Amino acid sequence: MIAINRRRFLEVTALGSVLAGIAPWRPAAADSKPLSLRSRRDIAVLDPGWMVGGMEIDLQYACLGSLALYVPGDPLSWRPSAFVESVGMTDDKSIAFKLKPGILWSDGFGELTAEDVKYSYERIADPANKADWKDKWRVLDHVEVTDKYSGVIKLKESFAPIWFTTICDGPGCIVSKAAVTKAGGKFTTAFPATCGPYRIAKWVPSQYVALAVNPDWTGPKPTYDNIEIRIVQEVKSAGLAFEAGEIDLTEISLDSVKRYRGTPPAGTKLFEGPGLNWIWMGMNTQHPKLQDIRIRQAIQNTVDVDAIIASAYAGVAERSRGIVCPGLIGHRTKTAYEKPDLDKAKALVADSGVKDLSLDLKILNQAAFLTAAQVVKSNLEDIGITVNIVPLDSGPFWNLGLESAGTDWKDLQMYIQRFGDAPDPSQMAQWYVSSQVGIWNWERWKNPEFDKLFDDALKETDTAKRAQMYLRMQDIMEETGAYVWVAHEPAEIVYRTSLAPLILPPDHRYYSEFKRGA
Repeated sequence: MIAINRRRFLEVTALGSVLAGIAPWRPAAADSKPLSLRSRRDIAVLDPGWMVGGMEIDLQYACLGSLALYVPGDPLSWRPSAFVESVGMTDDKSIAFKLKPGILWSDGFGELTAEDVKYSYERIADPANKADWKDKWRVLDHVEVTDKYSGVIKLKESFAPIWFTTICDGPGCIVSKAAVTKAGGKFTTAFPATCGPYRIAKWVPSQYVALAVNPDWTGPKPTYDNIEIRIVQEVKSAGLAFEAGEIDLTEISLDSVKRYRGTPPAGTKLFEGPGLNWIWMGMNTQHPKLQDIRIRQAIQNTVDVDAIIASAYAGVAERSRGIVCPGLIGHRTKTAYEKPDLDKAKALVADSGVKDLSLDLKILNQAAFLTAAQVVKSNLEDIGITVNIVPLDSGPFWNLGLESAGTDWKDLQMYIQRFGDAPDPSQMAQWYVSSQVGIWNWERWKNPEFDKLFDDALKETDTAKRAQMYLRMQDIMEETGAYVWVAHEPAEIVYRTSLAPLILPPDHRYYSEFKRGA
């Protein structure tokens, strides 16, 4: 068992005081203590077509319908969900499904039907709806309804990864056509109707989301009647909450991993998953201070990524040299900026004629990002660039580059960003195509070759050729001068031995399939 020294005792005690100020939700049954889990951020948008991701996808799995689920393993696979009698490919461009009858939507919206499947997928794919996640369904032609519960998903072209990139992912979740239509065509922080194993019993913004078993659910009964998902932004605080007994499952900071590997607390298990998150420092190529590529290249030549890995990620995270994560085709193993070259950086700045440059570096207000930002600040001082670090809470941060959120994107200069997605390189590359400028391509560059390669790689069935396409795409990204690749962050999760969670890449949870441990 890990010994807690005086300083750590005071930290845990202080955290207990903070959490005590969050009035936790408790179900009506006094003997039913909720399973308590941690989320790094709050709900922003629950709609599968417009969500941010993370916990929102977990809540979609819990509260909405789906056709198939991931099965963890090497290789990753999939299986039919509890909502279907059957689902599978009938040819390389057709997926037939048959829903189970009698699955009810809440609030009187009737049964889950094939019309709901058609509506759910086609509304995301329709360019007129401008869904943030439309590229997940870019190969969709239409959904053919054959009877009340059956249909065929028709694709424009063959796309083997569709199970992992789309159907098993958040945008593969099914919404109620009647309920969403009544709500105006899309929704934000409340499901218009639910049909899954759970329903949201209560949501206190910035504090927690409480789930309760859906009384109308006719599928397999979940082990846990009630789940409380606490919003704890800072991972170190979440780790302390776990050790204080306040949370049953949480991610831990990377500097805690070696300690948990060696001498974990009694009754604790450590889950270490693949690194499907990628972290980089981005630069807005359209901002007046960063329009000159020589300034961006000078920054690329200056930042000491190895120092960031050692200080911010305890040497545990794998250094990134692109967006494609380890274990996937197209994973990049070298970059033009392996080591800092201050002489070259200073020459680029001098050649640009820019003097007394000051830049804002905006980050999530979390320890790893703060540490990484301090390294960047120190590095750039060596070439005469002053960095102002601007920590932000998750809400304001995730709106920074979104034109739909206001005008903050015009002031955006540099930022450290973390993305995670489904296990296929297309899911890493999709955020940087030209159509994502103003949405998730915060670097705001457009390149026809990149866009064409992205489209062609979706159709390519030759694995070696497809890998080369993604390698070239990452070369293009680096050549814009807009990226300093940082790390592929692994999933490091601790939980009670009394719990047997089902955790999937990239750190998604099927709450309804959590079991009791030994």
